[in-house]
Amino acid sequence: MRMDNETFRLKVENLFNSLRSADGDGTSRMIMAELEQLAATPRKSRYFLRAVAAQDDPALQEHFYRLVFSRVRTDQEASDLERHIRHMFYTDREHAKAILARVATREALPALFRVIALTEEGWLAGELIRIVLSAPPEELLEPLEQALDSQEYLLQCLAIYLIGKSGDDRHLQALARFYRRPVGEKLDRLEKKSLDALLEGSKNCSEELVIKWLRDKSSRVRSVALTIAQDRMLLSATSDIVSLVLIDPKTRSKAAATVLLFEAEGSLRLVPDHPTAQSVVQLIRSAKQDALQATLGQLMRDESPSVREVAVKLVPFLQDPSSLAAPVRRLAIEDRSSSVQAAALRALVKADRPRLIPVLIEIFTDAGATAASRDVIDVANSIMEEYLDEEEIAAVNEGVREKEEQRDAALDRFLGEVEWWRHDL
Repeated sequence: MRMDNETFRLKVENLFNSLRSADGDGTSRMIMAELEQLAATPRKSRYFLRAVAAQDDPALQEHFYRLVFSRVRTDQEASDLERHIRHMFYTDREHAKAILARVATREALPALFRVIALTEEGWLAGELIRIVLSAPPEELLEPLEQALDSQEYLLQCLAIYLIGKSGDDRHLQALARFYRRPVGEKLDRLEKKSLDALLEGSKNCSEELVIKWLRDKSSRVRSVALTIAQDRMLLSATSDIVSLVLIDPKTRSKAAATVLLFEAEGSLRLVPDHPTAQSVVQLIRSAKQDALQATLGQLMRDESPSVREVAVKLVPFLQDPSSLAAPVRRLAIEDRSSSVQAAALRALVKADRPRLIPVLIEIFTDAGATAASRDVIDVANSIMEEYLDEEEIAAVNEGVREKEEQRDAALDRFLGEVEWWRHDL
């Protein structure tokens, strides 16, 4: 027989009264079983909870609140729950917050998610979000994963937001999994929100998680990890970032830019004997040298100046730097990026010391030098002072003088040949 709402509430209250006066365990179990059955009555949860709220036993309240919350599956049920929770806050805000905080477990959290997504009361959503975020991270994990996979846009947005605010490694890992291949409606918005949440949550996550993402199978996640490494100046990830320069064409340019940023900020010196570069030394020395030489040779022809610069800076780390002497000389003389030229000059000291003098002569007599080449000339001068003796410096100066004289003579001959017709008239 179908009961109206008021009759239903009165019946529940009578059962609670009977429960308080029950003498034996058997009677109590029978009453509890009937109450639990009534708690599952469709469209009656609000009236059932109104009777629960009138009880003085906190443990009993918590049991039935969690039971009702765990059975919420539809928006209609969530709407009834939202009305009751709103009434709880109007009646006694502190008591409402306390009971909901105790109820916020793995089974009940999905219902709270639906209420937050459904309510039009901003203050209520804010209160419930604070309660949800105060729940133990291990209790939150499964409900967050369920919300991400629900393909319900509002629930997915809420889960993404909560993960960004929590900053817990396990939650962020779940969001990274979703970010690899999001599902649902408005995928572009979900992707943007996920990216923002990953970056926000990563401010407090562990370094181990960022390094794990640098090794992730998805280039999208690796790219996020590189952004985080840049923001946090994550020097512990240097070897993994260098690995991406070597093996990952999709994030290679960004990885190279990250390495150069570490250097520019003074956190890293990409020099084999420097303490900050020891992880790179281990990486390079553990690799197969033939394959590594071939890779660096290709990267020194990459269209990205950052990639070329990092590649040439890795040459001194090789067991035999002279194996790449030719491409290093080419970069030192021909590359149009002054930073790449400067890096190649420094690498040439290790890679091809005997050919350093001819290269320096080419640098000092480059007719196509620009204002940006001033840095390259400064590096060339510092290399001369640090690595060349007096005879070698004299040889460089003599070579520069001879080459300039040859160029001037060639220019004179060219001008004479061009204007021969003036003398014939």
